[in-house]
Amino acid sequence: MNFFNRLITVDTTDRNFIQIILWWEIRRILYNCIVFLFGMLSLILISCFTTIQNGEDTVEPLVILAFALVCNIGYTLGWITELMTSKSSTYGPKMFKFGLFFTLIVVLIPALIIGIDKIL
Repeated sequence: MNFFNRLITVDTTDRNFIQIILWWEIRRILYNCIVFLFGMLSLILISCFTTIQNGEDTVEPLVILAFALVCNIGYTLGWITELMTSKSSTYGPKMFKFGLFFTLIVVLIPALIIGIDKIL
C-alpha cells in the first residue's frame, strides 16, 4: 500500500490548473488498469457462477463499454472538483482513493449478487 500511496502523492499545494489536470490524467492510466483487472475478475466470477446456453451471452458487451465510459466521466469529475476547491495536497489523493474504491465495489457487485444467489 505504501507503493500505491507514493504513486498518488501530490508534491506541492501551490499548483495551477494545468498541473492539477496533468496530475489526474497521468493517474487515469493506473485507474483504468486497476478497474480493468477487477472487471475481468468480476466477469470470471460471473462466468463461474452461471451456466450459459448456446447462443447466450453472460454479459452484454455494450454494458461493459457504457460502464467504462461512465467510470471515466466520474474520474474526470475528480479533477473538475479539485479545480473548484481550495488547493490542498491531500484532496487529489483522497478523492482518487475514494473514487477508485467506489468503482471497484460497483464492479464487483454483479459477481457478489450472482455468487450469493447461487449459494442460497
